[in-house]
Amino acid sequence: MKSATTGRIFGRVFRISLTGFVTDFSLYLVWTAIPFKAIALGATPAVLGFLPALSSSTYVVTTSVAGRLSDRVSRLQLARVGCLLFATGCLLILRAGSIRAIYPVLPLIGLGMGFFWPPIQAAVADEGRPRTLEKDIGLFNVFWSSGKALGFLVGGSLFAWFGSGPIFVLASAVMLLMMAVIPRTRVPAPDGEAEDRGGYDGVTGRNLRAFLRMAWVANAIAFGVGHTMNTQYPKLMVEIGLGAQSFGIYLFIIFVMQTVTFLALRTFRGWRFRRLPVYIVQAVMGVSVVLVSFARFFPVILLSAVPLGVGLGLAYHASITYSLASHAGRGQRAGIHESLLGAGNLFIPLIGGLLATAAGDLRVPYWFCGVVILAGLAGQEMLWKSSRS
Repeated sequence: MKSATTGRIFGRVFRISLTGFVTDFSLYLVWTAIPFKAIALGATPAVLGFLPALSSSTYVVTTSVAGRLSDRVSRLQLARVGCLLFATGCLLILRAGSIRAIYPVLPLIGLGMGFFWPPIQAAVADEGRPRTLEKDIGLFNVFWSSGKALGFLVGGSLFAWFGSGPIFVLASAVMLLMMAVIPRTRVPAPDGEAEDRGGYDGVTGRNLRAFLRMAWVANAIAFGVGHTMNTQYPKLMVEIGLGAQSFGIYLFIIFVMQTVTFLALRTFRGWRFRRLPVYIVQAVMGVSVVLVSFARFFPVILLSAVPLGVGLGLAYHASITYSLASHAGRGQRAGIHESLLGAGNLFIPLIGGLLATAAGDLRVPYWFCGVVILAGLAGQEMLWKSSRS
């Protein structure tokens, strides 16, 4: 009986993790094509920063609402609604013949993802027990990160060979099929072990809250930097003679490294409740993103992808693990985690693009990212010190 229950839970965790793989595969197929389609339609760096802001602004609001709502209604049904909205948005972008026609559709993409991610993340934690939480989250992270990496790789190649049309059709079709893969019902949390005990791994109270908030800050900045590479770097790549396929390979390497980091963190727990290792990884990420703005040789560019992927992986894993640690209100905390991530995606590429347009220098967004990472490290240390006083 015990092994049957374990198999059932593992099967559902696997299926939910598979939805993460397919969703991010579809999402980043689309986000590989959107910048190049926009460039072909005459987009400036400011416009390239504005496009993800349209999606991310909706995402920021929706994730907060969907996270709280998923603590009251079916998380899995909310995720299905998100799949349907995203698929519809892909088909509408396919029909867009100008930059202005893309603008009103991107909020629908953000709305769909906002209804999908916080509920599905909380559903992963619902399926298991506290002692298996980190392994379940690790499996889920490996799946969605693999999907993201593959989406960039396939998206870059498809765009280079066929243009954007097949990308939007494929992404929409896959998301509609995904609605059938999401499990139909939610398994009740295991008795006794899923109670909100206010702590995780023996850490409680102000220390736990401090590390949670520090991880939220680090993750928001890391994903804003990653999205800057997604939306701004294509234009710099074009300037130095590289195209969509090289761009897809570059982002594929970043997210392969993110996936490898997630695999490592399923068993390596030395990062938890320690500031210095996390600070060092963020600092190296900041140096890399500044240096890549000067790189002109593709092998050097690919080398810079390694610390970027590791930084993204560690920041995300810390943020989602601390967010889902206790049972009560985990949907709400997952919503905050995703909302702040979306805010980073919104503001950092947008401001970087505006600064690049004002300065007339395509390297400015990456210098801005370096400054933001430095400010984030200072902010995290302030949060820590305030928890001590």
